[in-house]
Order: sequence, then C-alpha cells, then structure tokens
Amino acid sequence: MSITLKQIKGAYRIIQRKIRRTELSYSYELSKRLGCKIFIKYENRQFTGSFKIRGAYNKILALSKEKKTRGVISLSAGNHAQGVAFCSSEIGVNSTIVMPNTTPFTKIQRTKSFGGNVVIKGNDLEDADKSVVILAEKNNLTNVHPFDDWEVIAGQGTLGLEIAEDIDDLDYLFVPVGGGGLISGCSIAMNELKPQTKVIGIQTKKFPSIHNTRHQTKLKCSGTTIADGIAVEKIGRKPREVIDKYVEDVITVGEESIEQAIAILVSTEKVVTEGAGAIGLAALLENIQRFANKKVGIILCGGNIDAKVLSSVLMRHLVRTGQISTITIKIPDKPGRLNSISSICSQFGANILEVNHSRFTMDLPTSFAKLDIMLETQNQDHLDKILEKIRDLGFPVTFEKRHN
Repeated sequence: MSITLKQIKGAYRIIQRKIRRTELSYSYELSKRLGCKIFIKYENRQFTGSFKIRGAYNKILALSKEKKTRGVISLSAGNHAQGVAFCSSEIGVNSTIVMPNTTPFTKIQRTKSFGGNVVIKGNDLEDADKSVVILAEKNNLTNVHPFDDWEVIAGQGTLGLEIAEDIDDLDYLFVPVGGGGLISGCSIAMNELKPQTKVIGIQTKKFPSIHNTRHQTKLKCSGTTIADGIAVEKIGRKPREVIDKYVEDVITVGEESIEQAIAILVSTEKVVTEGAGAIGLAALLENIQRFANKKVGIILCGGNIDAKVLSSVLMRHLVRTGQISTITIKIPDKPGRLNSISSICSQFGANILEVNHSRFTMDLPTSFAKLDIMLETQNQDHLDKILEKIRDLGFPVTFEKRHN
C-alpha cells in the first residue's frame, strides 16, 4: 500500500484549519550569493516551530472516537514529540510521549508545556521504542509513529502540496531526510502536480541512511550532529517505497556547512532555524556549480534550536569569516608598547573585545610579554591589514587563519 495525491489533498482538507500555511518566498540575497534562484519555504514558522504537526494532526483526527478517548502514544526526542503533544491537546486527546534519557531538558519541558505526558525511558531511541510498544499494548493506546505511517506521510505531503500550488517552475526541491516521512509525502505531491521538479533528499554525512542505499555505499550512521532532527539510523519501510520511486538523488553535507547555513540564514533572512532546517542551504553551499542558474526550493523544516547551540554557531561563524579573532603578539615589556598596539587597532577601526597581558609565560625571554587580543573586524581582509601593520612595527604576531 502507498498513498496518492488524492489522499494528500484529503489530508489537507482535514488539517488546513488547524495549521498555518507557511510562506514560500524568493531570497534575493542568497540567490545572488550562490548563483541560482532560491525559494524558501518557512515551515519553521509553523505552530510548534516544525512541519511535524501536519502529520500528527492528520493521524489523530482520523482516529475513531473510541481510539481518541483511549489516547495516543509516540516516540520522539524532539519536533514530533511537540507536534503530537500540541495536536492532541488541541483536539482533546491524551498523549504520552516516550523520550530517551539523552533528550535535552528544553525539549522535554517544551513537550510538557504543549500538554504531553512525558515518559523518560531508555538510553536511545531504539530503547525508547521498545517502551512505546509495551505501553501501547498495556494501555490500549494508538501509536503515532514519527514517519513510518501512511496517514502521517499524507499529512507531511501537504507541505509539498502548498509548494506546488505556490510556484510553477522549480527545477529542484531540496527536502531534509531523517526517517523519510516528509520527503516521501512531498515527492508524491510534486510528482503528480509538478513532475518537471526533481526532488533531492538532503542528509547529514553523520547519518547517510538513504544515501547508502541510493549510492550503494556503507557509510556509518552514528555520531553527534547539529542536525539532530534528522539523525535517524534507518529509513522507514513505507517512506523507502516512495523514495525509491520518486526521489531523484540524495546528497549528504558536512557539519561545518550546516553551521554556516544556520548563521547565513540569521544574517541574511533574519530567521532562526535548526540544523535539519538549514541543511538544504548547506547542500547548495557545497554544490554551487551543480545547481548554478537553477531554480531551487529549500524547506526550513524546523526552527527549534537550543539557544546555547545557536549562540555557539553564530560565534564560530564570526571567527570563520574573520569578524572575530584572537591574535597573539610578543612585545618588549616596556612602557607604551601596549598603547602602540591599541593605537593600530583604533587607526584601522577595529574593536578590541578582550586583552590578556602576560609577563610570566615560560617560553618568552624575561624582557618580553605576550598579548592575546580578541578583535572584532569587518572581515578577513580587514584583519590582514591590521596584522601587516603590527608586523611592520617589528612585533611578531601569530594568528590561526580559518577557512570557510
């Protein structure tokens, strides 16, 4: 069994009053920067900050009155948990969400705030899934699977339906891939409505499950990734059927590109997205020549990123682009030398954020001191001019140059 466009349209009629029809818009700045025409679907602005409520609503609303009364259960460590909890509360259905003990506290609290009864079980998703089976049978609950369920897939396909209705001539649609629910639903909709648009799956290199199948590789699925929303070791059986039939290709991207994409979206589009949401832009960053002059749609599938992670990503981006850097200078330990350095920074319009002045470093002669200065500059070229001026004065200066 699979689903058809008719079922996706039926799902949309059921859930459209419950969800937000998110914006699809052209990004002038990103398009100019990457040499293609980029259209962004802002699904991170959905209720709960993710597309997951589409599938959750379609599944739960389709339940019989008896099953709604008994309640639902689901496994998730993130967006699906929040989606099921939110939708259940809105409909008046009790929800139990099983989460592994590695789930970040913020996601646990957010799921609880949407009305979910959170149960912490197991060290990972596989362990937690076993508890879902036991609790579902014991309490006669309906399992709302994150991706391996046709009604959930039909709900996720409504996102593709909206894209197809909003734009006519995309060359490619990039879709993040974890368990495969979103890409399978979207690819069915696009194949029927816009067959000229090629659907491309995007995965992180840390979890290349469907990429392995498509390209006959045996890359390991493990590790820590900033795209934790799609850190799924095994694609769903039902999504796999659809992906094999309708998806053109699968691309994997590295962690640094995903970080860069998150930061670029903040600076250019003024929008916050999680790692999985930024992965489409990351794929463009790594494949500029392949998609040059093409019309590409990317889906910001979620915006639920931890504040500490976002802060770290933005700071690391400033370092990579030369806007914040730490330089080390060896200077004679004499009056006025520190003032000479600060005067150079002032002359070039750089902002000194922090200074560490040490006279007791063992690898220096006793008549020298070491300065570690954190600088804010416009870009790498601006920083290079400052370093050149400091060296012209005869002060040895070191700096670890980072590349994008």
